[in-house]
Amino acid sequence: MPAKSSKTPKPHDGDGGPPKRGGAISSPPLPKPPKTKRLSKKALEQSKTYDLQWFPERWLGEKPYGWQFDVLKALNYRESRVALKAANGSGKTSMIAAAAVVWHVVNFPESLCVCTAGVFRQVEGALWPAIRRFTNQMTNGDGFEVTQSGLRFVNGARAIGFSASDAHKAEGWHRQGPTENLMFIIDEAKGIQDQAIFHAVERCQPSRLLMMSSPGSASGFFYEAFTKQRERWDTFTVTAFDCPHLTKGWIEEQIATYGEKSPLIRSMIYGEFVDDSDEGVVLSLRELEESLQEPPPRGDGMNVAFVDFAAGGDETVFCLRKGNEITEMETWKERDTNKTIGKLINLFDKHGLVPDEIYGDEGGMGLPLCDALMDGGYDIHRVNFGGKPFDARYQNRGAEMWHTGARAIANKEVILPDDKKLHQQLVTRRVEVSRQGKLGLEPKDKMKLRGMASPDRADAVLGAISCGGGVGGSWEKYESLSRPTLEQLYEEAGAMAEYDAVPDGMFTGH
Repeated sequence: MPAKSSKTPKPHDGDGGPPKRGGAISSPPLPKPPKTKRLSKKALEQSKTYDLQWFPERWLGEKPYGWQFDVLKALNYRESRVALKAANGSGKTSMIAAAAVVWHVVNFPESLCVCTAGVFRQVEGALWPAIRRFTNQMTNGDGFEVTQSGLRFVNGARAIGFSASDAHKAEGWHRQGPTENLMFIIDEAKGIQDQAIFHAVERCQPSRLLMMSSPGSASGFFYEAFTKQRERWDTFTVTAFDCPHLTKGWIEEQIATYGEKSPLIRSMIYGEFVDDSDEGVVLSLRELEESLQEPPPRGDGMNVAFVDFAAGGDETVFCLRKGNEITEMETWKERDTNKTIGKLINLFDKHGLVPDEIYGDEGGMGLPLCDALMDGGYDIHRVNFGGKPFDARYQNRGAEMWHTGARAIANKEVILPDDKKLHQQLVTRRVEVSRQGKLGLEPKDKMKLRGMASPDRADAVLGAISCGGGVGGSWEKYESLSRPTLEQLYEEAGAMAEYDAVPDGMFTGH
């Protein structure tokens, strides 16, 4: 269930006091709203709407989940400070933020709602389309003027949206108009690098402030709202199990792919902040030992070779995977690049490899060596460890290969060679999580400060596992590690039941 602070919100203008925490939702019966959800401009101008928690259901035709109702209820009250961290795809932007914006401009003439996010595409591509959909549901757009990043209503109220890339953009927005109503919404707060933006928002003294995001690293202003500054905020934590539209099958697939203890799963499924020091290494010693002690049967599949080219005094590593088994691994140190190219071509010919079966790291010394191999008739696949990943939840391609390859080892899908140096390298690299919540790796220069050598053998082995569709199914799949707590989590979340329908008359006016 969503976790909330014990802080009591201040009452909304003119209504009967703060919301009750927990228990059944109830309020005094009042006259039913108009039968039609499409209101005329005149009706909207002349009458107040209902409290925010009832607004999506009554005016927008959208029934919120229980946790969405609770968040909206907390934000309903003047001087509210609400912080929401939620699993990926929970509906926080489309339901919470969009409904709050439309409710605010309809309710408070001459008021202002300021919306910002770490990147403008979050405002332009997610929030404003949802706002446009809600305004069309209410009045077919009559009375509303919606632009790319702005909203204006006939009562003089407006909303604006911009990127939080510059803290100065948040300055100068203060309470204005007869009602002195200013609402700030900060979406995807984890991705805002400049922490000054949060302090700038607070200096504007908004009458309502909503800060929400999927969790990222355990640092920064957003994190402190749930820790050091918790007494100042109404805090909510939402897991994937609290969202009925996120199916059990999808959740199980994510956990199977990334591992239940993965920082990515902790963030995107469990709604938890993640800390590098808490997570330790990408692959634990226990996981490696269990994989070595109980290797899977050999499975047929394609040949995939990976070459990690040396830089400085590091090793050049050639690794060959046949199906689900690492069958060959050769290492050498050689400063003469021509000799390295000759040795690699001999290895390719020895194993009957064609260019389409070979992958190589093109970073650093890899770029000229890849070019030299192409001149020798081997136009291999080039892999940029620092390049864009296939899965956007990873920080880069190198992190993606390490984490997916490590999961294949932990799930006992791969047969590894008996190489002690390789084994040591596999269990020494630590997890790092970016401020944006991307799953990354400890940089090699940081490893060297800890006395760890460059993990060249691990790079090549994990590259061979991950490339060529390895983890995606180029060998027979075997049963993954069991997750006995999954059903318990569903039971605790109420078996993914939707929020009960709101009875007629259970809403309040202003």
